[in-house]
Amino acid sequence: MQKHYRIIFESFDVENPKEVTQTVINTGEIKIPVDLFDIGFSHAEQMVLIQKTQDALLKEQFTTRTGTIKYCPHCVNIKLVRDGQNKSNYYDIFTDHKITFTRKHCPACNYEVNATMKTIFGSELSVQLAKIQSELGSNYSYRDSELLFELFSQNHREINNHDRIKHTSEAVGKEIRNLHKGENELAAIAPAQEIIINVDGGHINTTEVGKRSFEAMAAVVYKPESLKPNESGTKNRLISKHCATSTCNDNQNEMIANTIVAALKEGLTPNTHITALCDGAKNCWQIIDALKPLAATTTCILDWFHISMKIHNIALPSDLKSQLESVKWHLWHGQINDALTKLTTLIWDASEKCQLSLRKLKTYIENNIDKLANYEDRHSKGLVYTSNLAEY
Repeated sequence: MQKHYRIIFESFDVENPKEVTQTVINTGEIKIPVDLFDIGFSHAEQMVLIQKTQDALLKEQFTTRTGTIKYCPHCVNIKLVRDGQNKSNYYDIFTDHKITFTRKHCPACNYEVNATMKTIFGSELSVQLAKIQSELGSNYSYRDSELLFELFSQNHREINNHDRIKHTSEAVGKEIRNLHKGENELAAIAPAQEIIINVDGGHINTTEVGKRSFEAMAAVVYKPESLKPNESGTKNRLISKHCATSTCNDNQNEMIANTIVAALKEGLTPNTHITALCDGAKNCWQIIDALKPLAATTTCILDWFHISMKIHNIALPSDLKSQLESVKWHLWHGQINDALTKLTTLIWDASEKCQLSLRKLKTYIENNIDKLANYEDRHSKGLVYTSNLAEY
């Protein structure tokens, strides 16, 4: 009996398993080994397997990516026009590849889609290759590092010559120095007894077809002593603050990281107290929850500015307005149960048309009841109770 093997790369649609694409990576005869050289794949054959498998995967990845870029990001409903193809180099740990990009441009504004590895990802080297080059370059001479790469890759690769290894090692070293510089700057910041964090979010209109808006989040971090009073009748002003923003749809990961950095720059330590003000949205409080383990204590306050605006935007007949003002007065003085009781009575007295807005207000208060404060007391003591002081 003579046996052969076949190695196949297969891609398929999970939702439609019948749509399968197969690429034969390698075939060969299965032989009975007579010495150690006959066991398994040789070093050179292993490199071929890696090369062909990676080629097949990269082709699928970038063919899929091309199909997602259809419309100009600057023009409304303008489809991009294909403009030929471009082959770009990509260097992995053991193998070199050519990736095909479809060139596209906008017929209205001449916007061109980035169509090279460097313009899209900032480098032609894989992260792993850059890491290994810098590690070898820091432990061996650049020429010895080149020989080690040839030994394991089984061939000479221009990307691994001693000059490229030197360039990568120096570039990584520069970034590490910048990182240490940033760490030293953070270490030199005086610890803060208290910091104040305002987090808010909003939706920004987009021209992308099928998507009307995307969410942007912002945080302002400052120390209480940075808030200086202006003349009577004008807003207070911040003389120092750090901000964090993000528009990434990544479960708040980037926003949390950016807010932590902003807080550290304001002096956040394990002994710092955080006073946090948000509008009640869960995604805003998620940012604060991520910072709690980094501080000694945290006070969460539902922003009075947003409470006041929600009440102000409820339209009621003149005979019921005094009742709504009474609800607001009790909330201002931290009398939550009395405020909810009066709001319940007001809902009973209001027309069906007005009840919807009043019920939404009640739900808003109940959902954030643990974050309501005695705002009048904080105001009289000169403590922060609203975010609009920092929203400019």
